[in-house]
Amino acid sequence: MNTIIIGNAISFAGAMLMVATGFLKTRKSILLTQCTMFGLMGTANIILGGMTGAVSSLVSIIRNLFCLRGPLTVPFKLFIIMIQLLLSARVNTLGWIGWLPIISACFYTWMIDVKDEIKLKKVLIIAQSMWLIYDLAIQNYVAFTFDIFTILSNMYGIVSLKASHKIRHNAA
Repeated sequence: MNTIIIGNAISFAGAMLMVATGFLKTRKSILLTQCTMFGLMGTANIILGGMTGAVSSLVSIIRNLFCLRGPLTVPFKLFIIMIQLLLSARVNTLGWIGWLPIISACFYTWMIDVKDEIKLKKVLIIAQSMWLIYDLAIQNYVAFTFDIFTILSNMYGIVSLKASHKIRHNAA
């Protein structure tokens, strides 16, 4: 079977979870759902030849699991970012495009302790925008399409959270 079809099929399962994160409202549920998504998307990236995307996914699972235990310290964030950069420098065969998932993951790692869910969703939108370009470049058409849906679902999540905050504020 064609690797593009196989990679995109696996990516579809991960993409469904990626979009779902836009509708989740708690930090824990977002981070746990992302771990499963990263596993599926990392596998799809390997099949499609996107090794820096696979590295980003693997390191992101580790980061999210540690983040569930509590806020990440600055030294730990720097350690995770350094691992991302070193591993990616060794496997990147796509030039500047190959760095997009790494920049995205490093940015998200630095910002992951944002307490406000609205700000976290804004971080997700920025990070996902970088994946949008990368996924198109490695022919992960399913992920590319769902990158768009994820950006839109997080925008919806922001509007929804703001509306619920406004309702609670007005009721008080």
